[in-house]
Amino acid sequence: MKNLAQKPPASLMQSRPRRHWGKALSLIAFAYPLSLAALALAMQFIGESWWVTTALLYLPRILFGVPLPFVVLALLLGRMRKLLWTQLVAGVLLIFPLMGFVLPFPGAASTPDARSFRLLSLNADSGNFGQAAIAARIISANPDVVLIQEGPFGGQKLSAELHSAYPYVQASTQFIIASRFPILQTTDPDRVAYYGRQRSARFMRYLLQTPLGVIAFYSVHPISPRGALNIHHFRDALHTLRTGAFLAGDPEANLGANTGLRALQVATAAELATREGTAVVIAGDTNLPGLSSILRSHLSRFNDAFREASWGFGFTFPAKRPFLRLDRILSGPELEFKSFGVSCAGISDHLCVWAEIERRK
Repeated sequence: MKNLAQKPPASLMQSRPRRHWGKALSLIAFAYPLSLAALALAMQFIGESWWVTTALLYLPRILFGVPLPFVVLALLLGRMRKLLWTQLVAGVLLIFPLMGFVLPFPGAASTPDARSFRLLSLNADSGNFGQAAIAARIISANPDVVLIQEGPFGGQKLSAELHSAYPYVQASTQFIIASRFPILQTTDPDRVAYYGRQRSARFMRYLLQTPLGVIAFYSVHPISPRGALNIHHFRDALHTLRTGAFLAGDPEANLGANTGLRALQVATAAELATREGTAVVIAGDTNLPGLSSILRSHLSRFNDAFREASWGFGFTFPAKRPFLRLDRILSGPELEFKSFGVSCAGISDHLCVWAEIERRK
């Protein structure tokens, strides 16, 4: 008996793979921005409480944008231009919440006068780039107050260099202050108890008589996550991921202990600053990137000079190809920032940050 079954037309058979490809591409187009949104939320709200999101916080976040051009190209080649808006959403999520871009906000032009001063903060990388070079660059920037973290231990040579331009210079452990204004009081905080050991609080408090009145300055440098992440140079970050080196040991225990100490050090400084009876400035290498839950929990109550008086990414580390904003200048409600900048390339593995500070009107 003759088989009456008909084969489907060739055009129909060819269209099936196209439909499957179209569905897959459509799924990818929506899944990518959704995954970026989920990643941003996880980094912000889980943050340092889980070792995986902690590690993600310190990676170059431009890596999360690697799929973007490929998805856009696939949509164009697949004639699915109507879905390009999904990749616009992905780009916005990448640039703003994940990478921390701040839009320029028009405000009053900076008009520094006798009632303002300039502060500069720098992680000096133990003076490895040369103490004379560090001092020369700082002096050329002409700040009124200089806060240095991770200076050469004891800081005698760098202090002597800065003393040529600043009448008030003090050094203690890794911290140095140089000021044109009198230093009324210096406080080296008590050590903090952590897992049965007494650990450094890793900040210094200075009370200065400034043109704006008495201000308490906190120079902060909580413990770095680099050792716990097994990333001693951030240029090796991709290598440690590829080889699995950053998973050596027990990442949950090692990174958790490191994170807990950093949180305690930040909380101690923030709590003391909150109780001040005068205006407060907190500056230094916070070792806290954008979306950090520690940053949000303890330092979000203070004004951020970068967000208030600048725009862009504000990255400060590593100095050659920065992708993290770790160095910050913050203040209490009595003060405002008229300008802010990132500079000092070539004298440290960090860039310095500076701000013009006035009384809030």
